[in-house]
Amino acid sequence: MASHPRNRLYIAGGPGGGSVGIKVHNHIAKSLGLNWTCEFLQLDSVDKVMDIYRAPDFAGGIVTMPHKRPIIPLLDHSDDLVEITGACNLVYLAEGGKLHGTNTDWQGTYDAIIAKSPDHVPGRTGMVYGAGGASRAAVYALWEKLKCDKIYLVNRDEEEVAGLLQDLRRRPDIYWPEVVHVKTLEMAKGLPAPYYIVSCVPDFEPVTLPETVARDILVEFLRGAGPKGLVLDMCYHPPMTMNLQLAVENGFEIVEGQTVVAAQYKYQWEAWTGQTIDSKEAFEMTERIIRDGH
Repeated sequence: MASHPRNRLYIAGGPGGGSVGIKVHNHIAKSLGLNWTCEFLQLDSVDKVMDIYRAPDFAGGIVTMPHKRPIIPLLDHSDDLVEITGACNLVYLAEGGKLHGTNTDWQGTYDAIIAKSPDHVPGRTGMVYGAGGASRAAVYALWEKLKCDKIYLVNRDEEEVAGLLQDLRRRPDIYWPEVVHVKTLEMAKGLPAPYYIVSCVPDFEPVTLPETVARDILVEFLRGAGPKGLVLDMCYHPPMTMNLQLAVENGFEIVEGQTVVAAQYKYQWEAWTGQTIDSKEAFEMTERIIRDGH
């Protein structure tokens, strides 16, 4: 593998983005004896991403926003996880140099929750805050793996919610989570508080009225009566986001976003190389980079 001409890894996202994973993936490659390098692509066009992913030196790729959905029809093959979640975040080479897509965001979410709350009980209520690509993976983890019987969806944008619901109904033969769109604060006050909350929004103060309503609904659920569960935030800049601070103040356990990132390394490298990595070392390095900036 060390002499294989395919030796370039990429993390593809939009302009202005970045990734903690670059240094970690370079370290993992070195630990496996591979002369691979990882680079972040700040590209506004998914077609430009595919031009690079189709190059002869491509070894594997990660896809971040805003490309997780547009890239799907451009791949040679995508699996059921992509179809169910409506998002692809991992691209790997298959036989004949074909580009295959899958989704590991859900696995990172699930593993991070289980590590913090191993005694999960089927039938609890979950909630997803946001309706982007990561939100679809969060719904899958909550329903399919954590066996939540109901999932609240809170989001600022009605069209995004409609798109997510349409994706969830794509495979009713195998996937039928009960998702309740909580639109107003009054509606939230009449519902039992969720036990698991997954936040999939940036760490910004609300500005618009829809953003303020969505945040008020989150706060209402955090302050609600009933057992205090767990809040996971997919955002990791900063590690202690405003939503996680609210969760701590209201008695919830929390999971920081870098845990979700680090939990996916082993699945990514297995897809790219078939090799097993030191997950603990990768997690510790990820946490150090985020907290210390190096």
